Amino acid sequence: MRITQQMLSSNITSQLQQNLSRYEKANEQVSTGKRINTPSDDPIGVQKSLKLASQLADNEQYERNTDYALSWMETTDQALNSISNALQRANELGLQASNGTNSPEDQQTIAKEIEQLRAEIQDIANTKFDGKYIFNGQKTDQPIQIAEDGNLMYNNQPLMQRMSSSNSIEMNVTGEVFDGQVNLFKTLDQLSGALASGDQEGVSSALEQIETGKEQVLNSWTTLGAKQSRVEGMNQRLKEENLSLQTLVSKNDDVDFAEAIMKLKTEESVYQASLAASAKIIQPSLLDFLR
Repeated sequence: MRITQQMLSSNITSQLQQNLSRYEKANEQVSTGKRINTPSDDPIGVQKSLKLASQLADNEQYERNTDYALSWMETTDQALNSISNALQRANELGLQASNGTNSPEDQQTIAKEIEQLRAEIQDIANTKFDGKYIFNGQKTDQPIQIAEDGNLMYNNQPLMQRMSSSNSIEMNVTGEVFDGQVNLFKTLDQLSGALASGDQEGVSSALEQIETGKEQVLNSWTTLGAKQSRVEGMNQRLKEENLSLQTLVSKNDDVDFAEAIMKLKTEESVYQASLAASAKIIQPSLLDFLR
């Protein structure tokens, strides 16, 4: 078979193109830090990468969901603690007023402090987190309606937060904490009214209801604490899973820089050598022979 100058040039050009392509691919991997830059680099690796990326995106959203739920619950926890403290103070004041040593003026002063405690709990009932009312069920854009006589209007629907593809949790405490076995506002109104009028029986009755109210708040608080513990555990697991997924994504997508740089230098040397060799091979031409 006769080797023509055209055939020789074509073969050399083809080899140069292949060497240049490998050199460019090695350079791209070093520049981007990625082993896979186009689907053709590793079709199976691309499929694995897409699957891992989708799973990681879902998990990161669930992690954000649990972070949000924990912040919501922490706000609720602080609110319930404040309610508990207010009821404890009301109980102490009621007991103080029941010892029979207070003047009518003292009783009036204590009654006014009870009224202030009622106002404090009313403010707590409309606590907000992230611009949302935390005690009004699913109607987070509206405050609980509290009438002057203590009657309440509130939404009692649970506010759910998804923690995984198969798990959700009720993250809110509803207005029932103020209006369960006893209505906290009516109880405090009864106590302040009895103190102001010197009705000792009324004071005793109100104090019994305050004890029930304290238990009512404690029950909600305990339930919330159990939920917080569950969400904290899930949040920690999600963080650990996400770190593992990020590691898998990195192993699948990222290059080994030491290896990639060595390969780049090798491909550069091969390309430069092929350029030099090709220049020597195709340098003679017909004009050279005719001289």
